[in-house]
Amino acid sequence: MAKIVIIEGRKFEGERDIAAANADKAAIDKIKASMDHMSLSELRLLSEKLHKGRINFGTVLGKDFMEEVDRTIASMDRKEKETEEKTEVRVVKSKASGGLKTDPDIDKEARLILQRHERTRKGVLYLSLIIAAACILYIAIYNITKMRSDRTADLLSSIREQAVQDSMSTSGDETGNGQSDVVIHYVDEEETPDILPEYVDIYNKNKKLIGWLEIADINGEAFLSYPVMQTTDNTYYLTHGFNQNEDANGCIFMDCDCDAIKPSDNLILYGHHMRSGRMFGNLVKYEDEEFYKTHRIIKFDTIYEHGEYEVMFAFRTSLKTEDDISFKYYRFIDANGAEEFASYMNEMAEMSLYDTGVTAVWGDRLLTLSTCDYEEDNGRFAVVARRIK
Repeated sequence: MAKIVIIEGRKFEGERDIAAANADKAAIDKIKASMDHMSLSELRLLSEKLHKGRINFGTVLGKDFMEEVDRTIASMDRKEKETEEKTEVRVVKSKASGGLKTDPDIDKEARLILQRHERTRKGVLYLSLIIAAACILYIAIYNITKMRSDRTADLLSSIREQAVQDSMSTSGDETGNGQSDVVIHYVDEEETPDILPEYVDIYNKNKKLIGWLEIADINGEAFLSYPVMQTTDNTYYLTHGFNQNEDANGCIFMDCDCDAIKPSDNLILYGHHMRSGRMFGNLVKYEDEEFYKTHRIIKFDTIYEHGEYEVMFAFRTSLKTEDDISFKYYRFIDANGAEEFASYMNEMAEMSLYDTGVTAVWGDRLLTLSTCDYEEDNGRFAVVARRIK
């Protein structure tokens, strides 16, 4: 039975989730220790960082803490307004005691002050209700989209697994009964290789399919498993799912300049860093060398051939401006020779968070997984692997 632990009133199951929750709790406790000395403006700045994901947590404890900070801010706001109201009333009474205003004038001014505060209070309340309703609607739409996306991913995985089983069971059958029809398609009027049997049915559902990415740990438990798409537009699958419906999760997709048939020296795959962990949301776990040791192998099949890769580098960097001459990993698709290839390897080795002992030479084929990183503005996190099969 999996280990279950209660942390901050939340139940966590499994060593990985428990470790993530403990890490979040330690980080939250550290922030809370300094909150007592924060001004209202500093608390608002903290809330902004939490909402924008600049302070990132791996479990629901992060969301709980964000809500606690917002409640603290709301409470301090109320106290500040109450203090202002009391101060204004005292000013009115002080003027009255000095004979500056008559009693009717004082009562009228006091009423006007209270009416202004009441209108402000109602305005804030109505605005809060509108924002709350919008948030609820957004969450509902997001959850519905996520459920549809999950169902699609499960369906595609089952189609792929069934096709593999059918292919194995009919491998000795000369008639090929039970197998999906082989799909032949053309690029620039040239015939391409046959599509692997396990991807024929999926390809027929969306002909932008270019492969399948899968990462499992040493126990065989799936860490990541998704179809990979490719179009001539590197932005389309940032906002669309496999079925081409709008989807905030997007899809894993290959850089439009990469060639799976040729193939390119380096195949670059992109995916969103979703806080839910979907797509490449958990890719940053490779920053931990211990995690890398249990997830060294990445399987990436193009629709034409199977492929297995061993992780070489994991690093953080950022998008560069066009006139910046420093190394841009996302521009490395094909090298112009052994010297340039070796230069690219040296650049990435220097950026890598740890030394895996894995190297590559001119002629090796590489795979790069890339996602956003919230450690800095326009940050990126990348994992680079060398093909071994």
